[in-house]
Amino acid sequence: MTPEESLQIIQKSISNSRKKMREGSFYYLLWGWTLILACMTCYFVIRHYIRIEQYEKIHLMCSLIMGIYVVGALIIQFIVLSRSKKKEKVVTHLDRYIQIIWITAGLLMGLMVFLSLTVNSYPTPFILGVTAMATAISGLMVRYWPLVFGSIVFLAGSIVAIYLDGSEQLLVFSAAMVLGYLIPGYMLRTIKNGDDV
Repeated sequence: MTPEESLQIIQKSISNSRKKMREGSFYYLLWGWTLILACMTCYFVIRHYIRIEQYEKIHLMCSLIMGIYVVGALIIQFIVLSRSKKKEKVVTHLDRYIQIIWITAGLLMGLMVFLSLTVNSYPTPFILGVTAMATAISGLMVRYWPLVFGSIVFLAGSIVAIYLDGSEQLLVFSAAMVLGYLIPGYMLRTIKNGDDV
């Protein structure tokens, strides 16, 4: 195989992954909206329990709310993924790498939540840091710059969240989701098939 043929194969792989990313913008929108709604619900629950001075219920209620939203989104994602797998014809190595990165990031986020809860800390800065890493790698692998910008927003949000209390961290997390997932996700939706991402 000549270097030119190798380059063509790599470019075709990137092009296929970009097309799948465009089709998969649903996942960025699903998780962006799910986590924004979860954070805002927790924010108002925290404010309510602080107002009525029942601080011991805050932690339990927020964990329950987050769990319900995340499990709901996982069920929706599983259904959509199982339907799309039946239609899927070509899976490139790049697609597999991106999938492995997000599975690993998801497991790491779950671990971060568990560890944070055991030391009575909010996991927001750690979740944003892991999200920044996975989003940056995905964006760089397919050369989709809005996602790379989104990863920078997640990283900045992670740093800012460290210095804030729990309820303010939820606002930072929501803002990061808007800039890091929703805007790139909606931009992907507007791109036509022949356009470059």
